[in-house]
Amino acid sequence: MFIKGMDISSYPEMMDKGHRYYDFDGNEVNVIDFAKEQGFDYGRLRIWNNPECVGESGGYCSLAYTRRMAAEIKKRGMGLLLDFHYSDWWADPGKQIKPEAWKELHGDALAQAVYDYTKAVLEALDADNVYPEMVQVGNEIRCGMMWPDGRTDNWEGLARLINAGIRAVRDTQGARDTKVMLHLDQGGRYYYFKEWFDNALAHGVTDFDIIGLSYYPFWHGTFNDLKNTMEELARRYHKPMIIAEVAHAYRRSRGELFGEAQEKISGFPAGGAAQKEVLELIMSIAAHVSDGLGIGVFYWEPFSRPDDEMDDSWGSCMGVVDADGRPTLGIKAFGFSPEHADVNRIAKIYEPPMITVTLDDAPSEYLPRTVKVLKYDGRIEREEVAWEYDKSRLVKNDTIVIKGTLSQCGQRVNLPICLVEEKEKRNLLRNADFENVNAGVPEYWKISGESDDDSFAWEIRQETAEVFPFDASNYFYFKGESNFKMALCQNAARLLAGTYAFSLSYKGDNTTGVKVWIYARSEDGTEVRQTLFPSAEEWTRHSVEITLDKDGDAEVGIMVDAPAIYGMLKDICLERV
Repeated sequence: MFIKGMDISSYPEMMDKGHRYYDFDGNEVNVIDFAKEQGFDYGRLRIWNNPECVGESGGYCSLAYTRRMAAEIKKRGMGLLLDFHYSDWWADPGKQIKPEAWKELHGDALAQAVYDYTKAVLEALDADNVYPEMVQVGNEIRCGMMWPDGRTDNWEGLARLINAGIRAVRDTQGARDTKVMLHLDQGGRYYYFKEWFDNALAHGVTDFDIIGLSYYPFWHGTFNDLKNTMEELARRYHKPMIIAEVAHAYRRSRGELFGEAQEKISGFPAGGAAQKEVLELIMSIAAHVSDGLGIGVFYWEPFSRPDDEMDDSWGSCMGVVDADGRPTLGIKAFGFSPEHADVNRIAKIYEPPMITVTLDDAPSEYLPRTVKVLKYDGRIEREEVAWEYDKSRLVKNDTIVIKGTLSQCGQRVNLPICLVEEKEKRNLLRNADFENVNAGVPEYWKISGESDDDSFAWEIRQETAEVFPFDASNYFYFKGESNFKMALCQNAARLLAGTYAFSLSYKGDNTTGVKVWIYARSEDGTEVRQTLFPSAEEWTRHSVEITLDKDGDAEVGIMVDAPAIYGMLKDICLERV
């Protein structure tokens, strides 16, 4: 059976706030019953140790709420996945905070507390006849859990804690075939999973059944990255896999949660139809992993709702019900059947990005011969394209869009072309290409970074472009293996009064808790900044403008505050507008 699950941990809070839910005809419904009718067959619940210690939690996701919700799930004949956060509130890659009651415990004492707590929770559920079919030992624990004792720079300690949780499951499950899941974020990035699970196995974490992945296509890599990650995991570890968290927006958010940048990164717009297509694609990718090892998908918080129209929370745009409680088209994706999925269907055509040419360039040098297409099992293939190109249509310093036809499927694609004169861009930054390095540091640049475990590192690397004109360029590479902060900046001296544009290209990881922004700051303290939403698939260009009222200096740069990720930046420029 292919699992189609939902994390409904916030459902009691939604009910307490008076939210109501409706079917497609506008009739009020019990939304859990309605979801089951649409194809959901599993519920996932997070449990926090003592949420009353954290005022923002509202006391939800306690053992009492978990028992109540487990009964709601079980009485409908659905499976239950219990997600231990081992924290009094949220646990994710950027924060794994020990419960207040355990903050003075370490080593064997902390492991014993994990065992005792896990065992007590499961025994309580067993007494209610709602024992879970699956148990998660930790939530998104790529960077460890219960810091600092369970950080990934202390694998012996982390393994002790994980095994304590697993042992409690085994000691309470009796004759049941209960499955233990270990769950990481970054579902499209195999290298994180390989490093983590190799370490886990090497340190004696072996008694688990399922690898859990979070995959949000606007954070965690492309759909093809997800397919490749799951295929590699299948080959290396031979374990069943579940996408334990997934979502796509039914509308844009008011703030930065999901907007144009996330649409571009995921490759799909916000909207009910796109939501349905994204979910069907992800389920199809999971269901077609080799040897049947992709066994299910869970939607994260499908029924979360905003408090009001100004709310910019997850519930404002990411559910499979809208702000008024009406179902989106996306909920229909959970009628998905692996047996009826057409893996050769084209899910997306990756149209080529705009190219810049001069009249001296020959079309054969820069018009792409093939275009990438994504199939419904996550495969990327290339189809030849015939372009309808007339060079006489090009207008200097303007952009035109030419049409092309794919050879096999016959679908149409667009290619923007901009005609420019050859002229050198006047960059007011020094050593902008990182060519000059002194004692390991690029001249004129100030670099700072700190991490919880001193793992922050950076270096200058070189990249050769894959398309015409095949230039080679340097880029600044950085990474942290735990929570870290990084800044790269330069002071531009003796600028004349006027308006200046600061820009750069960025590529790198994204996940929960990542904050990246570029900024420009004048001598009088005026600052402008722009938040970046990283993409690991392609370089994206970002810029800010600042106006100097008088002659003087300006500092420009980039800052990062994030859990363990990597990033790259290049083509840094400061120009007068």
